[in-house]
Amino acid sequence: MDKLASRDGMVRKDARESLVALGRRAVSSLDGALKDSGSKQLRWEAAKALGAIVDARSIQPLVNALTDRDPDVAWLAAEALAKFGKEAWPLLLRALIRSAPDSVQLRRGAHHVFVNQSAEGFEDLLDILTKDLESGKAAESAPIVADSILKRMKDKA
Repeated sequence: MDKLASRDGMVRKDARESLVALGRRAVSSLDGALKDSGSKQLRWEAAKALGAIVDARSIQPLVNALTDRDPDVAWLAAEALAKFGKEAWPLLLRALIRSAPDSVQLRRGAHHVFVNQSAEGFEDLLDILTKDLESGKAAESAPIVADSILKRMKDKA
């Protein structure tokens, strides 16, 4: 984990690849680094590694990282969440419901996650949500659409 914060890009890459090879066993440490590290490089590497591992325990830390103070870390968190597909939707949608009016960063990250998502029975709402997230209307309507998607997910379960 310490090597993820190295100034040497190759050292960081090797450390990240070793952690990815550990898979699930590395998730807790990576989640903690993503949340708590003061090092931009460490958070960046942690988000990248979590995106490669794709373990459901990382969804909430990655959703939280969508508002990271560094836009590169937030972007990697969105990239990672997109790999989870529909599995990440509930936590991300709930975050939008709670924070959409107040967080431009969260809306941008959510847009990046949802823009290429598809699922039978959700195309209409996903289209509305992605259009709302890329427009100024998102502050008002995105939480409503997000709630509609959650309700539809519950109905289809």
